[in-house]
Amino acid sequence: MIETAKAGAVRDDPTFGEYAPLFGFFRSCVMQEGRLLELAIADAVDENPSLSLLPPRPMPIVPAAVEMLKRTPGHVARGIRFPSRVHSTEAYRPDLFIVDEVKHTGLMLDIKRSLTSYRPREIERLRFRMLAVASIASEWVAERQGPVLVEVETAIIDGADEVSDHDHGIFPLSEIDELLGMEGVLESITRARALFAEKVQMELSARCRGLVFGDGSNAPDFSAEHNGVQAGTTHPSEIGPPHSATVRPVRFGYAKRPNLH
Repeated sequence: MIETAKAGAVRDDPTFGEYAPLFGFFRSCVMQEGRLLELAIADAVDENPSLSLLPPRPMPIVPAAVEMLKRTPGHVARGIRFPSRVHSTEAYRPDLFIVDEVKHTGLMLDIKRSLTSYRPREIERLRFRMLAVASIASEWVAERQGPVLVEVETAIIDGADEVSDHDHGIFPLSEIDELLGMEGVLESITRARALFAEKVQMELSARCRGLVFGDGSNAPDFSAEHNGVQAGTTHPSEIGPPHSATVRPVRFGYAKRPNLH
């Protein structure tokens, strides 16, 4: 992760001038930390024999579903279904699509490093896009020889652990264990973040000293550092071509966990 952040493209910036590389590194680290959260959760899912990950693929957004969902209370919308075979110009790909193979349920996650950096309107748009895809996800997956799902839930994860709104499918990172129904996920994420943070700060120290001393000859050499956090992820087999399938009645909606309400 840290090597990817260090290798980020540097663009000339009239505002930051000679500090543009440092600013670029900041920006790259923010992006990589979001990716780190995703990989850490995926790695935890891979360790659970009851859970699996579907390949990350864009799914169509049914326009009629978005409009209907905006006018329908969440508890009512959970029982509504839309056909997946419609013409659509928009698509949404969840960061992770987790399948509980015992309960035959799916959970679509969108993981944000910090939700407070998004405007309320952007979050609302994301919520409805996710719900619209959840409304057709069961049929869409089954048509591609995926598992039969009787319910598909959505959850937006705030990696900064500052925002919680269960009624609208928003969960702080501290509730990830309850959301996935397994222990130790948050602990693993915390360890991975701490290691990443340590390496980021070491690289920042080296870069700042390089700016102070010009050629960096007096700056500490961190070139021997390892590649940083290399959290693994699951790479399931690609879902096959469409086929005719009979789909059971399916529910969809925001993730609900009794112990979190």
